Amino acid sequence: MKKSPQGERWRRLDNTAKIFPVIASENLSNVFRISAVLKDEVDPGTLQRALEEILPQFEGFSVRLRRGFFWYYFEDNKRMPVIERETTYPCKFIDPHSNQLYLFRVTYFDRRINLEVFHAVTDGLGAVNFLKALVYRYLDIKRNSRTGHRTSQKISSNVSMNVEDSYVRHYKKTEKRKYSTRKAYHLAGEALPLDEENVLHGYVDLKMLKTVAKSYGVSITRFLTAALIWAIYQEYLGGKPCEESIGISIPINLRTFFGSDTTANFFAVTLIDFLSTSEEHTFTEVLEAVSSQMDSKITKEKMEQIISYNVSNEKKWYLRAAPLFVKWCALNLVFRNNEKAYTMTLSNIGPIDIEEDYRKEIERFTIMIGVSKRQPMKCAVCSYGEEVIVTFTSVFQDTRLQDRFFGFLREMKIPVSLESNGVPDRRDDLGMYPQIRYDQKRLKKLVTVFYGLLFFVGAVLGMINYATYSGSLWSIIAIGLMAYTALTVEYSILRHANLASKILMQTVAAQVLLVALDHSTGYNGWSVNYGIPSTILFADLSIVFLILVNRMNWQSYFMYQIAVTVFSFIPLILWATGLLTRPFLALFTVTVTVIILAVTIVLGDRSVKTELKRRFHV
Repeated sequence: MKKSPQGERWRRLDNTAKIFPVIASENLSNVFRISAVLKDEVDPGTLQRALEEILPQFEGFSVRLRRGFFWYYFEDNKRMPVIERETTYPCKFIDPHSNQLYLFRVTYFDRRINLEVFHAVTDGLGAVNFLKALVYRYLDIKRNSRTGHRTSQKISSNVSMNVEDSYVRHYKKTEKRKYSTRKAYHLAGEALPLDEENVLHGYVDLKMLKTVAKSYGVSITRFLTAALIWAIYQEYLGGKPCEESIGISIPINLRTFFGSDTTANFFAVTLIDFLSTSEEHTFTEVLEAVSSQMDSKITKEKMEQIISYNVSNEKKWYLRAAPLFVKWCALNLVFRNNEKAYTMTLSNIGPIDIEEDYRKEIERFTIMIGVSKRQPMKCAVCSYGEEVIVTFTSVFQDTRLQDRFFGFLREMKIPVSLESNGVPDRRDDLGMYPQIRYDQKRLKKLVTVFYGLLFFVGAVLGMINYATYSGSLWSIIAIGLMAYTALTVEYSILRHANLASKILMQTVAAQVLLVALDHSTGYNGWSVNYGIPSTILFADLSIVFLILVNRMNWQSYFMYQIAVTVFSFIPLILWATGLLTRPFLALFTVTVTVIILAVTIVLGDRSVKTELKRRFHV
């Protein structure tokens, strides 16, 4: 049977997923982690085998992220991700060009298996189902190795392989509910150095927590939300009035309202806030405000309004027709404006159910969310067995909010035990996290020094040229070469970008440099007559070479070939305006690039049509 090529199948991102690739960065990873802590130490070889066996059954995870002209999209990914021992802080940015192009990573440490997922792939429910299947298979293989028997692969009975966009399926025009943009109170504190992250787990007795919440007549989520607001009110506001409200972002699983079984994202975010107007607020008052808002906001009607607002924006013709770089600017602006309304996030994915055969081998589950500059602390909750696990992730040196929160639970006679990752101190550290002692930013610091030296040298050369000017701007040549070197270091060495994109970027930089050199030496026109056409021809032939070498993955380079072909017409425009005086090489270049593109389209046949469809889908 002929092996299908990499990237043969593709699909659109769901409505919510569309924003994550646009806003994601090192400082806003949009990555969350779900971990399973076993009773025995993890065997990496067995874990790798388990991952390889279950991954083909999860279509939603077997993808890589690609950039189209109008939107990002997913392609199938036939590579195999490699598990690694945990060596970094949790929820770090997942570079789409690394990790075998996958948008999730599986790591292990001691007895813990970690699944970290970029939110564009799925939400908490989808990640839980994937991790459960991975743990089931891992434990099955371990049992087989001990008994000599082989059991069939087990996938949780409630796991769906459906990756539909349930937002679009359940969309109907309703009264649109916009997100709040009122500025909320934001937590501040002394930040941890470098890329350190403070993790604190609270293992809360489920029975007692449920009893206390029931005594107030509310659910566990409502009680914990109110307890979090109460802790912020006491610890950060000092129990005093504040003009800005405490806003808690609560993700809502929409499957419970609409009956969807998709493994893609299907959640909405609602705002629960509390405005402190006096020094005499009580916890009961806060809890009543929280409960009242949840009663009014977390209803099917309100969720329909949120879906209507999100999907209707996507359907607007002018937004669909806008190129991706325009959407990038607009969506970043909208996201940052909406994010002002939140102090922090509290996400409760509820109980994690495990089949009876595996419960004795699994100690607990945990979930944590990556922080951001706007939300430097976040809280995630899940439950397993007789525990509710409340996890705070933070970039602050102190743990005063966490201490206040868990202290309040203890005041309510709810047993709580703590575990940290040893940051910022060793308190509550049980040795279940790696002690990270490397300086991840060392290379960045060296590069910054390198750029600084280039800038300094360029400035000195410019001043010398100015002071000794005798008709020649020789410093422009030197500064241009240094700028080209800086671009090469930044884009072609430090980044994991597609090789064709590097060629395209270097081609543009080289053309600018050639024109600058031509002007600095008296401008004879050689840069536009020969330099620009030559670099375009070189770029086109280089991309053709990449296509020939990587025939199974030729789609990765097709858009860059189109871009080079478009660029080849620029010399003709310069000829029409009189800037280019010797058109032979320009005519030769545009002829060659057009012929090569035509040959690619003819040989590609239906594959080219499919590629154009996914690249330009609106």
